[in-house]
Amino acid sequence: MTQKNPDKTIHEMLTRRQTIQSLAAVTVAAATPFATLSPAAAAPLKNISYGANTLDIHLPENAANAPVLAFVHGGAWRAGDKGKIGSKARYFNKKGFVFVSIGYTLYPRANAEQQAVQVAQAVNWVKQNIGKYGGNGDRLALMGHSAGCHLSSLATLSGACTPKLLICNDTGAYDIAYLARLNNGKVPGLYSALDRKNKWKRWSPISYVNNRAQPPTLVMWSGGRNRDKISLRFADALAAAGAPVSRFDGSRYNHLSINSSIGKDGSAATEAVVRFLQKL
Repeated sequence: MTQKNPDKTIHEMLTRRQTIQSLAAVTVAAATPFATLSPAAAAPLKNISYGANTLDIHLPENAANAPVLAFVHGGAWRAGDKGKIGSKARYFNKKGFVFVSIGYTLYPRANAEQQAVQVAQAVNWVKQNIGKYGGNGDRLALMGHSAGCHLSSLATLSGACTPKLLICNDTGAYDIAYLARLNNGKVPGLYSALDRKNKWKRWSPISYVNNRAQPPTLVMWSGGRNRDKISLRFADALAAAGAPVSRFDGSRYNHLSINSSIGKDGSAATEAVVRFLQKL
């Protein structure tokens, strides 16, 4: 099934609303992405403006041409904080990654589409500027959890930003109309920020699956209600469109722990992310 761009794409909105310069060319590192640079990490650089909002950069010691993992927090589109990252920065710094935590304007001051535009702007800023901090913007993976998963997916699949890898961790909003069908025709309460039926198609990442070549994607899901069904449907749609897809069955986790466990040694979720990042 071939899907056309729903209404105007997020990419078109980004082009219209944001002025983003061409991405700087950065030489791809030949070294393994998991060569530990140092067990220590430099002090984080906080509240760096990327235009619409700010981000934090967590650096390994002596970072040079390092791979980058950018993270988008959850919080039902209306809450959450880029500072709440658990042990992720420390863990991935030890793996030799520059870790970037992206902030965005919360609902109702920004709707999901505007938030996705901000996430895309942040990713494009990182790709262009992270070389100044010792990172390699051509080796960037984008990871989001919950609402951050939805926004990362929407920004990437629409073409507004182009990370090399995408990690989708446990959202029910890949296809908002389908989510509503599973809930007697209405979006569940936690998804109330998406309760605009005329925007459901445009705000659903699955609407853009066939619009372009999509990056390799890891789809992760928890044991929450219908999360396996929703996530597998999205992963299958990506695979049918020719995108390389990996799947992680995190049904042993709940919606919060599948996020908080990433960055902890011995966690199956951490190991799944580490394996996937070897594609950088």
